[in-house]
Amino acid sequence: MKGMKRKFFLKRMWNFVVVMLIPALLLVAVTTYMTFVTQMHRMTQDNERGIEAVRSNISLVLDSVLAQNSYMTGMTRTNMVLNKALKRESLSYTDAIYLRSLVSSLNSMTNAYDYVDSVLIYMDGYDRALTSSGLVNLSADDYSGWYSVYSSMSDTERTCIAPVVVNAGKASERRQLVVCARMMTMEGCVAVTLNISHLQEMIAVLRPSDNQHLYLVDGSGRLLAKAGDAGATEELQNLMGKTLSGAGNTAEQEHEFWIKLDDRDCLLNWQSYQNPDFYIVSTIDRAMILEKLGERLMPLLLMAVVALYAIVFLAYVNTKRSFDEINLMLQMFEDAEAGRTIQRPQRKVNDEYDVIMNNILMMFLNNTYLNIQLKEKQYRQQNAELTALQLQINPHFLYNTLQTLDMEARKLNDDGRISAVVGYVSDILKYSLTNPQKSVSLREELDYLKKYVEVQHYRFGDRFIIYYEVDDDVMDAEVFRLMLQPVVENSLLHALRGNERGYMKVRARRIGDKVNLRVIDNGDGMTREELEALRKRIANRNSRSIGLTNLDRRLRLRYPEETGLRICSIKNLGTSVSFCIPYKKYTPDAPQTGKTE
Repeated sequence: MKGMKRKFFLKRMWNFVVVMLIPALLLVAVTTYMTFVTQMHRMTQDNERGIEAVRSNISLVLDSVLAQNSYMTGMTRTNMVLNKALKRESLSYTDAIYLRSLVSSLNSMTNAYDYVDSVLIYMDGYDRALTSSGLVNLSADDYSGWYSVYSSMSDTERTCIAPVVVNAGKASERRQLVVCARMMTMEGCVAVTLNISHLQEMIAVLRPSDNQHLYLVDGSGRLLAKAGDAGATEELQNLMGKTLSGAGNTAEQEHEFWIKLDDRDCLLNWQSYQNPDFYIVSTIDRAMILEKLGERLMPLLLMAVVALYAIVFLAYVNTKRSFDEINLMLQMFEDAEAGRTIQRPQRKVNDEYDVIMNNILMMFLNNTYLNIQLKEKQYRQQNAELTALQLQINPHFLYNTLQTLDMEARKLNDDGRISAVVGYVSDILKYSLTNPQKSVSLREELDYLKKYVEVQHYRFGDRFIIYYEVDDDVMDAEVFRLMLQPVVENSLLHALRGNERGYMKVRARRIGDKVNLRVIDNGDGMTREELEALRKRIANRNSRSIGLTNLDRRLRLRYPEETGLRICSIKNLGTSVSFCIPYKKYTPDAPQTGKTE
């Protein structure tokens, strides 16, 4: 019942899962998909916004600085005043005022943007330059800084941007980003030196979220600046180097793709910045999707958990109610079968169990009554058939016994043998005519069999020898009367061949919960055809044979779960007849059912 209740509970729970939990899980799946698609689109937008914000801020500086200096250096007077100043010639008052205005203009640019360290104008062939601080002589820092960038520019290159390290390895080491632009009317350049630390701070402020990282790289993929806690810069530089060198026209390249940085999956977007040529790169960690999924799915998962608890509770309540009704029905059936008065519960519940109870109750009671009548009829018929089958043995045996007594009496040599035979016959008749429904122990059956064999010895003399091989643990087994005698009698008929001595063995042993009984003889045996014919005669229910057919029928009636007689025979070698019965210890006063314990 517990197993059935468990299965019923699981089935009910599955029904509720289909109705309640599966829609909730579908909602979770749809929400997950929509969130994923939305966040992917948002990641692309955040990358594009970040790139555009960096572009706009850098444009404010570089475009204005380069445009203003191009304007100033394009004027003839600026050319004349700078030449005089750089040659260390004396300046007129107006020239000095003009030069001071140039310095103020350069200084205003450095003051306006904190990440602009300096702006200077340099003319080829001189060792001096005009800076936001005035005229200065070129120092070693200048030669290793902006000047190295300018000198590395090709003749056709108009602008260039490159990172430099000033005083490398020293305490005063500075990392700068230098932008050099050739002047239009003079041989020289305008150099803008950007403080990378301040530039990175400015870029970091422009990030929409902490999962986003911004980079500036040159045309070869070399890192110029970065913002955010961005690692794996080597991987990024290698990737951008391959990407930017893959095609001459950047418009034809893919500007968005997924990459792996420091074992993190990131969406990368990049755009170029013209004049000077460098590239703005933005990456966003996939963790952004997971964070948003967590925010949106948590309420849905809580709802699914609540639904699961509700499903278990409803399945339990439904199962308990159903089995209470089933137990009530079973109790009613049990009362009806036992003949007790059925008390129908006084309740007003209109459900399927009331319908079942009303429609099955009368049918069950009628079937129970009919089954009892049928079983009683079958029992009486079986009992009558068993009695008739056993009583068939007695006349046949009595005829042979009386014939033996007649021969002994004619010898008129009464040395006690006739008295012994008569005593054996008396015991045999008493044993065989006792109630056939009353079982006996195997020990009693063997005692009867031995008396029967002694009587046969008076008839046949020493023409046969019989052996008994019986295990001690089966002597108390319960058997029915006259179980072994038909088999031994059949063996006697086939074991005695001419003047040869016949041998027989009666064997009984226990195999598991069965008792195996076997009678073996060395008689004539049978061919395969003869054996098959014998088996058919035994199986024929209309046969009136009182030997093996009788025994086989009694075995099948008494022990329907067994298979009856098993007969094996080889021509001129002998025959083996065996059968199995359930082991049950014989109890004289116990009811005789023929079933195992």
